[in-house]
Amino acid sequence: MKKKILFALLIFSFFNSFAQDISGQWNGILKIQNNELRVLFNITKTEKGYSSIVDSPDQNAKGIPVASTTFENSVLKLDIAAIGGVYEGRLGSDNVFVGKLIQNGHTLDLNLSKGNAEIIRPQESKQPFPYYTEEVKFENKTDKVTLAGTLSMPKKEGNFPVVILISGSGAQNRDEEMLGHKPFLVLADYLTKKGIAVLRFDDRGFGQSTGDFKKATTMDFAKDVQAGVDYLKTRKEIDKNKIGLIGHSEGGIIAPMIAGNSKDVKFIVLLARTRNSWR
Repeated sequence: MKKKILFALLIFSFFNSFAQDISGQWNGILKIQNNELRVLFNITKTEKGYSSIVDSPDQNAKGIPVASTTFENSVLKLDIAAIGGVYEGRLGSDNVFVGKLIQNGHTLDLNLSKGNAEIIRPQESKQPFPYYTEEVKFENKTDKVTLAGTLSMPKKEGNFPVVILISGSGAQNRDEEMLGHKPFLVLADYLTKKGIAVLRFDDRGFGQSTGDFKKATTMDFAKDVQAGVDYLKTRKEIDKNKIGLIGHSEGGIIAPMIAGNSKDVKFIVLLARTRNSWR
């Protein structure tokens, strides 16, 4: 009698796993020290079982092949040979895989659920902002380039010190957005709350700015920033004696270039980024 019950349970378990369709996108978040990385498993049902690929959007990695995908007795196993990793997770009654990713000898907890895996970045202020923001455009008349950006001020009216944020190498938008991070948005938010106005803008030929980014040199980008300085001098809300520049990476080269040739720039701040420091 006991053998019959055990056999029935095994049959039920087999058909239960077989009947469960896990095809679709499964999302999880890897927590590595103080960092969080989204991981997306795209699982497709085939005649022989399942196949899958992996995306890591925060690392700009998509379509990572999975050598083998198995799902038996509620256990999902993925051999991700391309990254030297293996994932194993058990599907619970709440339709969540509770498991671990093993990569290069390191074991990390990784639970997967269907739906969007959103990383909450509390340092990113959300609208409505506790200060005044304005979408602006100004012109580099020498190169006939129009730069589009955001001017944030503590209040709509007043007379404030101001900084221009200068992006690093590569085509960047006004938030210097990369891999899901928006460091210039965070910096602008912090400074504006401290009483300092901030101008940040899309690089030429990117976002809403005109021009050809690929043909531009560091000197060209410097002229764009100088155009920003000239624009700020026309704003009654800006203290003309307190205009500064904050340059990141290549922007750290541009800032002193401008300051050395302009009496309007009163101070500069140079930034460098170590790996993962924006996270």
